[in-house]
Amino acid sequence: MSDFLTEKRDEIQARLDELAPLIAEHDRLQRALDALDGVDNSGSGGRSAEKSGSRGAGRPRGSGERSRQALALLRQEPGLGAAEVARRIGVHPNYAYRILPGLEEQGLVEKKERLWYPKEAA
Repeated sequence: MSDFLTEKRDEIQARLDELAPLIAEHDRLQRALDALDGVDNSGSGGRSAEKSGSRGAGRPRGSGERSRQALALLRQEPGLGAAEVARRIGVHPNYAYRILPGLEEQGLVEKKERLWYPKEAA
């Protein structure tokens, strides 16, 4: 019985050793995808949203996970600047300057003197 358990432990450890690089790659790819979330693709050819007058395919601005995180943060701590919102939700400040206006368009937040506040009814 002892040999069987040793063999199984060795097999499990070998498989864990095989999977470790894949898990690390998964984590790297997830971080890259999170970083790309919301990056403007208009420079990649074709008609841009500005030229066509619409945003084109994809989800509406301010409807993603980062937008939900920003809204939740502002509900907890009203009166934060975009850079502080970005820091707290773990994104580049430029991204916060993209998602906060989307939330404003939806009537969920408002900007007063460079600070963002949740709307009362939101």
